[in-house]
Amino acid sequence: WMDEYHGGLKKYNEYKKQDSEHLLETTGKELRKLMSWVDEEA
Repeated sequence: WMDEYHGGLKKYNEYKKQDSEHLLETTGKELRKLMSWVDEEA
């Protein structure tokens, strides 16, 4: 982890981007928009 951190988090950021574009994440984001009681910033 320390090597990754000191190396600029290249792999970490790649994995994070892949996760954010996953169907489960994108579907959840759309569903949360429909839920007025959900605070996205929390």
